[in-house]
Amino acid sequence: MIYGMIFLGHRTNAPTQRRAIAAFAKKIGLKIDKYLSYDDAPDFATVRPGDSVIFYAWYCVGKTRPQLKRAIRYLLENKIHFYSTLSDFCADDGFDFEQLARAFGLYEDIRFSFISDKNLDAANRRIAMGRQSGRHIGTKNKTHVWDNFAPRIVSMHRAGVSMYRIAHDLNLTAPAVKRCLVANNVI
Repeated sequence: MIYGMIFLGHRTNAPTQRRAIAAFAKKIGLKIDKYLSYDDAPDFATVRPGDSVIFYAWYCVGKTRPQLKRAIRYLLENKIHFYSTLSDFCADDGFDFEQLARAFGLYEDIRFSFISDKNLDAANRRIAMGRQSGRHIGTKNKTHVWDNFAPRIVSMHRAGVSMYRIAHDLNLTAPAVKRCLVANNVI
C-alpha cells in the first residue's frame, strides 16, 4: 500500500500538501491508496513492511532530531520505503541509517542557519535605512496585565478587600494581583 502522510502542524495547509504528494506520486509512477494525517509525530501503526510512505517534506517525519532519527530507523528497519516531495528524495533499501539521519540533521541545521542569516540581514537593512531596532529608549521593557489597574488594586487592598475578591472584580488572577502589590511595595 502507498500512503500519503499529511503533517497538520506544518505551515503549508493540508490541501496543498495533498496536491504535492499526489503530483509527486504520479511523477514516480505510484498511486496513493490512502492519506494519513498527524499533528505531532506520524503514527506508523497502519503501515506494514514493504509499504511506501510519501511525506510532503522529510523534516515532517519528526520535529526534533531524536524524533526524526527514531522515525527513520523505524522506517528503514521495517523495510518501509519513504519519499519526500520537496527534496525529491526516495529512501529505498540499501540506505545506511546513521548517514541518512546525520545528513537530514545537517540539512536542518543549514536550513535554520539560512533562516537566521536572512533575519539578521533584514534587521541590518532596517538599521541601515534608519528605522528603530528594538524598543524605544525610555519605554518599559515589560508590560503587565495589571498595569492599568495598579492604583485601584492598591486602594482596594488598603481598604481591606481580599486579593481573591480584587482578582474577581477586576477579572485578573490572584497571583497577578499579588505581583502588583509586591511591585508597588504594599506587601
